[in-house]
Amino acid sequence: MKKRLLFSGAGGSIFPYMFQILEKEYDVYAMDSDPKITLLYKNEKIFTVPDVLDDNFEIVISNIIEKNKIDFYIAGIDEELLIASKIAKKTSIKTLSPDEIFIEFCLDKFALMDILMKNNISTIPTLMGKNYKDNFEYPIFLKPNVGRGSRGIRKIDSLNQYEAYFILEEYSKEEVLIQPYIGGDEYTVSVTVNNLNQLLSVVPKIVYTKQGITKYAKCVHHKQIEDICRLIVDKLKPHGSFNVQLKLKDNKVFIFEINPRFSTTLVLTMASGVNEIDLAIKNYDKQEVCYIENFKETKLIRRWESYFYE
Repeated sequence: MKKRLLFSGAGGSIFPYMFQILEKEYDVYAMDSDPKITLLYKNEKIFTVPDVLDDNFEIVISNIIEKNKIDFYIAGIDEELLIASKIAKKTSIKTLSPDEIFIEFCLDKFALMDILMKNNISTIPTLMGKNYKDNFEYPIFLKPNVGRGSRGIRKIDSLNQYEAYFILEEYSKEEVLIQPYIGGDEYTVSVTVNNLNQLLSVVPKIVYTKQGITKYAKCVHHKQIEDICRLIVDKLKPHGSFNVQLKLKDNKVFIFEINPRFSTTLVLTMASGVNEIDLAIKNYDKQEVCYIENFKETKLIRRWESYFYE
């Protein structure tokens, strides 16, 4: 009998490719808070659910899991990760997310920068907006300390732009993290780890264009980046899969974010020959695992396509 998977964010960029790949071996269910998303698919495995911040979210998801006998719940939204962990503790459902401690410090970007520095993994000088007094030379980089995607993230070239940011973006200085702007090449890295903290694969992807999500990218082998990701697993013990975003400049790695979930570039990892979801499921609870070293250096180009249904 096929295992049943439940994904959130059915309106996201990983669908419908995710269905095409995984439905060969699994029963795939998905959900979204936008009711129009159900109209995009022919099957009846798409559920409309409340917004993740709604008080009823947890009970609605729990009911879907119980009614449809879901085996694995794959949360794709930052605010949902701790709720998924909570549901898993109350039921027999499994998640592929990291443990709660890892999730919590990754979602607090200032705390993450501090932990990375103390563990000699990566160092980027970082201040909260309330403590900033022209400490860095311009340009600088501003982003919400808690948030996802590219919301509120801006490169700032002057003091006037800095002051205007807090008016236009409507964040307070207590909510915003400030770092020196780092040039170089940007990478997004898929790191697959099972629940026993066994490393299964590391797939670096160089990002050519990013507009909210990664639009153009390519899988590349890069030993220095792979070694950094091994260090994260060894020292921070995520016990689940995650995504690293970093800059590589002058042969130095600068990690500016870790997402404690699968990335939207998951589809590129799959196309390169490493199916992160399948890998994590089949190695769940396994002490002895095989590390996947080889993958194809595949390119991703995201573009508009038109689909018509009667």
